[in-house]
Amino acid sequence: MSATIEKEQAAGSSHAPDPELTAAGGGKALRLEARLGRATTVMVGLTLLASITNYGSNIIFSRLLSPASYGDLTALIAFTVIATVPTGAAQTMVAERIAVLLAAGEHDRARYLIRHAVAHIGVIALILGFVYAVSIPLLEQALSLQAVGPAIALEPLLVLSFFVPVAYGVLQGMERFIALGAMMLAAAISRVLIGVPWTLAGGGAGGPLFGQALGCLFTMGVTAYLLRKYLLRRGTGAARAGLRRRPDRRTLAAGGVFIGFALISNLDVLLAKLMLPAHAAGEYAALATVEKIVIFLPAAVAIVMVPSAARARHLDGSAGRVLRIAALLVALTTLLVVVPAALAPHLLLQLMFGVKYVSAAAGVLPIVCAGAGLALLYLLVVYTVAIQDRRWTWLLAGGVALQVVSISALHSSPAEIATVQACVVALVLIANECAFHPILRRAAARQPHAPTREFDEWVAP
Repeated sequence: MSATIEKEQAAGSSHAPDPELTAAGGGKALRLEARLGRATTVMVGLTLLASITNYGSNIIFSRLLSPASYGDLTALIAFTVIATVPTGAAQTMVAERIAVLLAAGEHDRARYLIRHAVAHIGVIALILGFVYAVSIPLLEQALSLQAVGPAIALEPLLVLSFFVPVAYGVLQGMERFIALGAMMLAAAISRVLIGVPWTLAGGGAGGPLFGQALGCLFTMGVTAYLLRKYLLRRGTGAARAGLRRRPDRRTLAAGGVFIGFALISNLDVLLAKLMLPAHAAGEYAALATVEKIVIFLPAAVAIVMVPSAARARHLDGSAGRVLRIAALLVALTTLLVVVPAALAPHLLLQLMFGVKYVSAAAGVLPIVCAGAGLALLYLLVVYTVAIQDRRWTWLLAGGVALQVVSISALHSSPAEIATVQACVVALVLIANECAFHPILRRAAARQPHAPTREFDEWVAP
């Protein structure tokens, strides 16, 4: 693996503007289909392996743990996703800025940005890590956990989860997709290698959480080695400025969009945990695992899209074509799971989780439809952050409010909650198509984008 990454690093060490992006006169059309297709093929292969490993571990732990304990694990993972959601915004923002700077040949500003971003996110990680530590008793009671151990094991994962997306964002912006995919795969493998022995030894749901934390630590170290030429030494003021930095409007808006997506894609699990009996909540946790597979199977498309969308917006004033091509790739990828799941729901649950979860088969069709819709929503989340659209936050806020109200009113069974989830996601996509960023029709182009003052504050040496 390391040899492959080093070859990819050497191949990507030159960051001259891409000839596909700029012609001599600036009027040559982008070959987006070929560009996104090649990069997506690489990322889909690696992230598919990571997803198989990651969600395969969920299947393993669903068999090793009781339904109640497995419900604890999925609830804590959902809590982590919601708590660390600003890191998703950080990854996309860092990737967008790195892509623009390197396309312009401004390597020194890119180095400054990396050190600045790490220091800034470190402050947030330490503060929220402390808040979580003192709140563990409240979390144990609120989620009705079987034991406090898994909540304690979540602490290092929570803190490290703030740093990893910054490293991923740098690799993403540099389009070092082989290295990025390899790091994701390594993190997923660590969850199994450490979590399974821990669980077998009686450690319960805390095993996979602690194993994932060690995987995050490993990926951070390897990424730092790969990017050693872009790490500034002390004395530049980048870290000091990052420590003092206050979130600007764009950062808050980007964080709000990712918070909205984290809520709409994970709040159903927490609401099911609170409103259903323990066994039924475990059944919905199994359905939610299927949903997450559908959501993140095409996540590679969004990763690949960011550099292309950022450059298209800065150079041409519109990235709508990038979005439409990426949406088509997402739709095609989700069909790989949606079709077999819809045709054989009982067999799917039996093979993945065992016969004790088959009674939730009525919820498979709506949950895979919800997952397909959420995959498109995730693509839109990343796209709106990459093109710096601050309005889209309100759309997801409305969707989350509708989700909470609807599930609170209709939660008699796992299948009913899954149906509500699918309907809410469909309504949000329809609202986006009508008023924001259409994926089925062409939107009007805008003028090329000029860097903002907030952009300059992040990258000024």
